[in-house]
Amino acid sequence: MSLATSKNSITIERLNKSYPGPSGADVHYIIKDVDLVVKSGEFFVLLGPSGCGKSTLLNIIAGFVSKSGGRLRIGESEVSKPGKDRAVVFQQADSSLFPWLTVRQNVEFGLKMKKMPKPQRKEISDRYIGLVGLSGHENKFPRELSGGMKQRVQLARVLANDPVILLMDEPFGALDAMTRRTMQKELSRIWRETNKTVIFVTHDIQEALLLGQRIGIMSAGPSSNITNIYDVPLPYPRDAAAPEFYELYRTIQAHFDE
Repeated sequence: MSLATSKNSITIERLNKSYPGPSGADVHYIIKDVDLVVKSGEFFVLLGPSGCGKSTLLNIIAGFVSKSGGRLRIGESEVSKPGKDRAVVFQQADSSLFPWLTVRQNVEFGLKMKKMPKPQRKEISDRYIGLVGLSGHENKFPRELSGGMKQRVQLARVLANDPVILLMDEPFGALDAMTRRTMQKELSRIWRETNKTVIFVTHDIQEALLLGQRIGIMSAGPSSNITNIYDVPLPYPRDAAAPEFYELYRTIQAHFDE
């Protein structure tokens, strides 16, 4: 089986999302004729200005929003609804964590719903709590955690359910600059250890270059699509002060300046 058709690859062909105008006669496109293949195990970044349709495209892939036309496949299967093969990490962890549950209970929640035995749940939660750097905080409640720690809990819970695809909608956008850089490094490490397929949405060029193997540039809306795709042939972990990094930054920045 080729990379493009393996079970955790994503194939998008002429994908549209539209809605009728006030008169009912006109059609307004949020995204139009989007084509993209995200390979198995790839870290792909969607980069573009606010309001360009990045989150809409991510939500269509997640199955939360229906498409108006085109095709969307995970492996060989057409996508029309949410599935356990995909998980979403949102910008605001507070909206996804249960405040009355501890860190461990939040991470184990999906496993408990699957009626997994307690010893097995603990083994899995120990692994992912450790992976995101929260060992020793298992019995704390979300109110006792910083913003960065809450995002780690959200990520651990997603990983514990073992989706093949992670969909991340500006997950570090609400964090302070120092915490954001720490979380970027942690996410890059976790992705390399787990080999998940990742689609990461951001409007930050530096963040895109620190994380992505490829970066898809979305045009300003309406009728947005992916206009350019840049390869990022830099080794991990990446150094934002390196000359090669700066050259790529300038190239992508020039694209937006135009």
